[in-house]
Amino acid sequence: MDIEAKKRLELTNCLCASMRQSSRNISQIYNKYLKASGEKINANQVSILVTISQVDDGSINKISNLLKMDRTTLTRNISVLKKAGWVHSGNGPDERFTYINLTKKGHTVLGKIFPFWQQAQKKVLNLLGNEVNSFRENLGKITSLTD
Repeated sequence: MDIEAKKRLELTNCLCASMRQSSRNISQIYNKYLKASGEKINANQVSILVTISQVDDGSINKISNLLKMDRTTLTRNISVLKKAGWVHSGNGPDERFTYINLTKKGHTVLGKIFPFWQQAQKKVLNLLGNEVNSFRENLGKITSLTD
């Protein structure tokens, strides 16, 4: 096997690519269950809404840091959430910061989708099996990285 083929084989076994594919597959499971709720919401939007609901007057910076999400990606997502009526934004006292809060409709949609989310969670936990606690511990190590 030539050196280039060895490199490609090594790239095929890339943990980053595997994690991204697994993440997309898990999101598809959640999205399937969320669709049954009748709401036009996906797993990514649920994650953002839940994070916003847990911070008072969260700035884009604060929310993006908590989600480990690029600010521009978060801003695009928040625009969709605003159009759905699930969040609203306002400027801070000095108008340098935009704050995002859940609306009453946003709280309602989280309540409505919760049983469907629980079903998806159960499905994914069953797929992960007995190693789920170890898996979560390892994910926690990765999530806490700052570099």
